[in-house]
Amino acid sequence: MDLLLFIATVILVSLSGVLMPGPVFATALAEGRKNKHAGLHIASGHAAIEVPIIIALFFFGKFELGAVKTIIGFAGGVFLIYLAFSSLKEEDEEKTIKGFVAGFALSSLNPYFIMWWLTIGFTLAIKANSFGILGLVSLIIFHELCDYSWYEFISLFSYHGAKFDVIKEITKATSFILLILFGIYFIYDALSPIFS
Repeated sequence: MDLLLFIATVILVSLSGVLMPGPVFATALAEGRKNKHAGLHIASGHAAIEVPIIIALFFFGKFELGAVKTIIGFAGGVFLIYLAFSSLKEEDEEKTIKGFVAGFALSSLNPYFIMWWLTIGFTLAIKANSFGILGLVSLIIFHELCDYSWYEFISLFSYHGAKFDVIKEITKATSFILLILFGIYFIYDALSPIFS
């Protein structure tokens, strides 16, 4: 995998998660009605908990993990497919916390967020090691860019009174397809060395 393909993978895998409606989406939508840049504050809180995790997983991924890498990759693929089907029944729940605190709390207290990084995110961090520090920087920048762009988009359009029913359904469908495709890819990538 070359660097450009890795970056494209990071963007698409990240989007598959960020497009999924959930509590952070609902908070960005609710706060955006009063503050058009609420998404930036929420994404900053999210990044505050996420960037240290990315760095830790990157350096942990430097160790020779052997079969553990295969297990993590396989688990990541299974979890992506699970997220795809769970997104079909996901209900948004508006939270009372706001801004940076909302982004931080809704991320750190979300079991799906933790599982995402222990499986899917860890697989990306392991792959980032192939490119050294450039891989780490690329993973952080392009993953966080997806978060910042989407939540700012949500809050900005909410501020201008846009209705999100149609957009929500389109993004949910897009997320579902990406989650399924990358779930299959992660499982194939994890198991292919065993059968080759």
